Amino acid sequence: MTDQMQNVMAGQSAQPEGFIAKPEVAKRMQRTVRTIDNLMKRRLIPFYKIGRSVSFKWSEIEAHLRDTCRVLGRGGK
Repeated sequence: MTDQMQNVMAGQSAQPEGFIAKPEVAKRMQRTVRTIDNLMKRRLIPFYKIGRSVSFKWSEIEAHLRDTCRVLGRGGK
């Protein structure tokens, strides 16, 4: 059971995840904003486009990367 589900069952309200902006995504990924633009263009990270603005949910980016990317360089082989 997730922490969020436990909080709801205990009568505590679950805090919804907020949106973050492109510069924050770039900071968390240790990349440039231009790299984030390229990842968006290639549909390599999920994003929300509302009019001319773009927003992200960090948990969705993490889940998407975990499901679609490989970790290399571990184990010495």
